[in-house]
Amino acid sequence: MTQNLLNAGMRRLLRPITEVHDHELGTTLRLTVRIFLVMVAYYLLKPTREALILADGSAELRSYAVAAQALLLLLILPFYSYFSRRHVGEGLFVGVTLFFISNLVIFYFLGVSGVSLGLVFFIWLGIFNVTQVAQFWALAADIHSVESGQRLFALIALGGSLGALVGSQVAEQLFEVLGPFQIMLVAVGVLVAGILVGMGIRRDEERGERRRESPASGYQALLGGLAPVLRDPYLRLIALFVVMLNCINTTGEFILADLVVAHVEESLVEGESKGALIGSFYADFFFWVNLLSLLFQLFLVSRLYRFVGVQGALLILPLIALSGYALMAFIPIFAVVRAVKILENGTDYSIQTTTRHVLFLPLTVEGKYDGKTAIETLFWRTGDLLQAGVVFIGVSYLGFATQQFALVNMLLAALWVIVALRIGQRYKALACPVDKSGYYPPEMAEPPPRYAEAKPAARGSGSGE
Repeated sequence: MTQNLLNAGMRRLLRPITEVHDHELGTTLRLTVRIFLVMVAYYLLKPTREALILADGSAELRSYAVAAQALLLLLILPFYSYFSRRHVGEGLFVGVTLFFISNLVIFYFLGVSGVSLGLVFFIWLGIFNVTQVAQFWALAADIHSVESGQRLFALIALGGSLGALVGSQVAEQLFEVLGPFQIMLVAVGVLVAGILVGMGIRRDEERGERRRESPASGYQALLGGLAPVLRDPYLRLIALFVVMLNCINTTGEFILADLVVAHVEESLVEGESKGALIGSFYADFFFWVNLLSLLFQLFLVSRLYRFVGVQGALLILPLIALSGYALMAFIPIFAVVRAVKILENGTDYSIQTTTRHVLFLPLTVEGKYDGKTAIETLFWRTGDLLQAGVVFIGVSYLGFATQQFALVNMLLAALWVIVALRIGQRYKALACPVDKSGYYPPEMAEPPPRYAEAKPAARGSGSGE
């Protein structure tokens, strides 16, 4: 009786965000707290990353370091795929988390011993971010159906937005007190708590297939998670979308970092630390980004899905990028760049991130784990690699300044809008309900994976057969 009253009270509390059923409450809250802790750990480490890389190098070095992550992920992905075929769901998440925890402990001892870690830690944290978050959302997509995922992902992602906000605020307070290396140990404790809080997360056993048992062989084993992406046109479109997203966003980060370094150097007085000022700026910047992200997650995401659908929500960030970089091109000053990047990143971390994870709900388990991890890691960093090429050519050969880089991003954003439209059309076809006769959209070559057991019906002349 008491448990029922608690559940009813919790559901009423969450109702302004989304509807949660009684049997979903425990797992949803565990997932929400877990992503909260993952993002707290990440944002504790972000100012350390920026301070180490920018204090010892430059904005250009930062961009090239981002590109190195893509090359490492290309080598790592087949090993991940091999491991993921033997450990799925909660076991996979815990294994990946423990690996990263061991890395942080090693970084701590190297850092306090005086070893320069700026470049290496920057590369590592980028890999940690995309891989750890991908594992979380692959697990969440495996647990939920299309219907429940569209309802609950906005709430779960709210935990991530709140964690990022808290992490950035705590980092701002701790950075000057503890220094960059002691913060690593705090992050270790937070990640351990994330493992513990997930105990009890379980998959709904009524939900279709488990992971395939047959091991990959030949070229598929070498490709790892690339194989499902190369086979599936829907996954290829998502991969292209992610490449463009990260190329545009990271080029914007370069523009901001370049202006931050110039701004700090102009305002630096004797006795002040350049690295501390940069770390302080980014801690404050991340706070405002994550506050905006939290507000969007609370009041916009679930309502957008109801009023404009997943397809409409997918268009919001590309349109913001298109207009924002057009504004930067005409008014290339520090305050404008900072404001545009806060809006862009706040939208990315809330509306766009949640919607991107929703796109994987109609897929098979292979698509959710192997395909999603390949897209969220390798293809994500391929966008960084493309951006590094843009920065290298723009700085070294073309003499680009803020305005020219903003114009490049504006043109890319226009193409990005077109890709978003195509993905929205395919998602609608995959996620739409099958009627009682078993029909599915005639333009699809195969039935949606979610409805693989539905009785196939004749597709007629529009099937393309």
